[in-house]
Amino acid sequence: MLLALKIEVDSLAAARDITPRLVTLLQSLDANASFFFNLGPDRSGQADGPLFQVGETRKQIRRNRALGGPRGASRLYGRWLPAPQLHKAVASAIQAIQQAGYETGLRGWDRVNWIKRIATADEAWVRNELTAALHAYENLLGQPAQAIALPGWRTSRHALRQQQQLGLHYGSDCRGSSPFLPVVDGEPIRVPQLPTTLPTLAELTGANEMDDLSTVDQLLALTASPTPAGHVFTLNADADGGKRLPLLERLLAAWREQGQQFASLAQLHATLDINKLPWHSLEQRSWPGYSGMLAVQGPAFPRG
Repeated sequence: MLLALKIEVDSLAAARDITPRLVTLLQSLDANASFFFNLGPDRSGQADGPLFQVGETRKQIRRNRALGGPRGASRLYGRWLPAPQLHKAVASAIQAIQQAGYETGLRGWDRVNWIKRIATADEAWVRNELTAALHAYENLLGQPAQAIALPGWRTSRHALRQQQQLGLHYGSDCRGSSPFLPVVDGEPIRVPQLPTTLPTLAELTGANEMDDLSTVDQLLALTASPTPAGHVFTLNADADGGKRLPLLERLLAAWREQGQQFASLAQLHATLDINKLPWHSLEQRSWPGYSGMLAVQGPAFPRG
């Protein structure tokens, strides 16, 4: 059973301090994964307010903030300290992931501004954000980016159209149940979406008084029955690679025992016949535990 691991790396601290721990964990399990990097400014000090919170109750929001929020100097970046440019400040850490043999891709240029502005951003702004990220990626890693996972499962027609025009092979920008070709505002986009199919640790831990053991059990139950295209599990380096790392270790070990084959999203993409993928609407919907709208896989269109 294929289980693709999608790792989001948004901050200087995540790239410098946490990705080495995640690589060690993955190597101990002989597990593959994909790492998606924010390459522009680290504005962690501005990542506050409802758009950056995860949780359905104040207690869960506070717990997630304590476990995965900005720490140390990160709390000042973009507010009281200059925002470090990640493609320069942690270049060696990003290159080390590529050299270790893991797939790398784009998260975007400026995660904080993307989440704040994408709902109303025009096409020119979106194009500038994505081309800046693409140029930084190619200069840093010596090859064009092939994949993208936009921040916070927040996207738009302009963003998806740009993915097609920029030649990206796939995106992982939404929540859903299986790979598909998106139709957004009536416009078909021939860049497959590989949606996040499982809840995240931040969404589960603390919800309905759920403890760590219950979180693992719930995720195991969701992956117990094989699905034709497998699953995509998203973990965030800041949120899941620090104080929550022991829970992540327990979960991955349990999945390995269940028989899951950990894969990169590129490996999942390679199993797909693009010409046979269904077309689905890509919709903006509310999602439990989040403010604002997230991109969600909608109904399928009949095949002609």
